[in-house]
Amino acid sequence: MAVTPLDSAAEVLVATGHDPFARSSLRRAMVRGWAGERACAWLGVDPDDLTPYLSTLGAPAAVAALLTELLPELPPKQRVTVPRGTPACLPAWVGMDGTDWDFRWLDAPPPVQPGEELVEPLDDDMAVKALLAASSPTASAQPGDVAVRRWVGIRDGSELIACAADTTGESGVGHLSSIAVHPAARGRGLAKAVTAGLTRQLFDDGCDLVTLGMYATNTAGRALYDALGYRDEHRMTSGPLLVRGRW
Repeated sequence: MAVTPLDSAAEVLVATGHDPFARSSLRRAMVRGWAGERACAWLGVDPDDLTPYLSTLGAPAAVAALLTELLPELPPKQRVTVPRGTPACLPAWVGMDGTDWDFRWLDAPPPVQPGEELVEPLDDDMAVKALLAASSPTASAQPGDVAVRRWVGIRDGSELIACAADTTGESGVGHLSSIAVHPAARGRGLAKAVTAGLTRQLFDDGCDLVTLGMYATNTAGRALYDALGYRDEHRMTSGPLLVRGRW
């Protein structure tokens, strides 16, 4: 396979047709990229823990072929995100310990939701930590992360019962993380309200696209994001590549 180096985020955007996933992933500082036949890959560094992540787009077989070409250039257990179905197309001596998730995006403000007027800015890291510990221990963003620009939430009296993080990067694409509702407060539409409220704020800030990720098994989240108009066209798998002889 002929592999073409990509030296800038602009080249990745051209190679992917300005795909929403590419635009969102470039919130990370890009290191280098590559284009193959019907596939593209780019390496970025997380601003918080400086971990390199390899993101890809294309048909699963094409992405697998490109990854196979890139293996000599990748470190052991390189963390990658690939279209779902790609691991099955990798050579027998390459495996992937992956988690399935869905990338979703919205290109216009959502319908106004009941309770959205209750969404307020948060400056209470302890309350956010307690809420995430109770409702979403694996949340991708935590108070103190450098990627978080702001937290918003809903209170019931003095108790924080819902929250969401704005992890928008310099690309101008809005991104939501760590959407959570206290278990005792579920069923009241709070997740929909806090998601819609922060999404609307990002559009008001000038973003033309707002994105988020959800675990593939999160059926409640899927229904919520469907109701708000979030598109669901990228099914992904993320995790480390496991290469025989290097794992």
